[in-house]
Amino acid sequence: MAHVQKRNGKWQARYRAADGKEHARRFDRKADAERWLATTQTDLARGTYIDPAARKITLADYSAEWLARMKPTWRASSAALATNSIVHHVLPALGQRAVVSIRRCDVEALCASLPLAPSSVANVHQHLGQMLAAAVEDGLTVRNPATRARLPKREQSKAQPVDLDVVAKIQAALPAWMAVAVPLGIGAGLRQGEASGLSVDRVDFLRRTMRVDRQLICRYVPAPVLAPPKTASSHRTIPMADFLLEALAAHLARFPTEREELVLRTPTGLPLDADRFGHQWRGACRAAGVPGLRYHALRHTFASTLLSRGVSVKAVADWLGHANATITLTTYAHLMPADEEVARGVLDAALAPRADTVRTAAPLQAL
Repeated sequence: MAHVQKRNGKWQARYRAADGKEHARRFDRKADAERWLATTQTDLARGTYIDPAARKITLADYSAEWLARMKPTWRASSAALATNSIVHHVLPALGQRAVVSIRRCDVEALCASLPLAPSSVANVHQHLGQMLAAAVEDGLTVRNPATRARLPKREQSKAQPVDLDVVAKIQAALPAWMAVAVPLGIGAGLRQGEASGLSVDRVDFLRRTMRVDRQLICRYVPAPVLAPPKTASSHRTIPMADFLLEALAAHLARFPTEREELVLRTPTGLPLDADRFGHQWRGACRAAGVPGLRYHALRHTFASTLLSRGVSVKAVADWLGHANATITLTTYAHLMPADEEVARGVLDAALAPRADTVRTAAPLQAL
């Protein structure tokens, strides 16, 4: 039931919401009361109605509730990253705004003002969008203003392989107990956490394969712990070349390890977490004359070597743990052989013998 009536010199508009609660608002003019009541009834009919109490909830208040609700569902690292995005980058600009008042232009202005790299801005936008999507579900706003918001342009950096002479220098500069990390990166395309989390029982020397189904998590946790990869596609089995098998066999012969124990460990038996790994890796890169080179560059070398020699994009995507081949193509297409050269090779291999026969037969027919 909805109606407008005059009470104590004011025009009062009253209506009952879908939850049974009755709401009222007073106006100086009857026309204003009727207009407001008509708009409210339209929102109720369209399903875009927002409770007056919900309209007062600020983004800061809602973010505290949302983060507390989501943290048990996230990894420790994901929770820390999301909390940092919201608390340090979103709330200073939008925290005191009512959730319902935030528009797409506000999200775009926030992202444009952040003194961060484009990739970091994209992370902030992602976490803000997740929170606002939850706010829609909770009835605090009608639509997610982060959807289709324009972000600062991201320059796509092209992955580049590392020269093999440089790879050899880095491996030589690493301590002996860590040197096997280089063939693990360049021969299997492992990420740092995957290499640190590899145990002997994940290597099948007979079938010449390596199973990747976990990684070593070190940050935002009290102590290093083995955990599944972040995505389902990261679970994979990788074929192992002879040089990688030999490197692993030599490493295990020199540093004996039980089947369930990690391949990469410090001389005192500690896991090679991100900090320990990074310290040794950076020192070796400086010694090799390539300061700043990331371990991830070996993964690029693994992928580019396979693609440049004609291995299918689908197979490489599977071995890298990419969710789909599009990611692989986007990252490595510039390293693949040119289509025209591939076409010439295929046509020559398939048709050249037949073409030669046709050419030599033509003069005979003329006679």
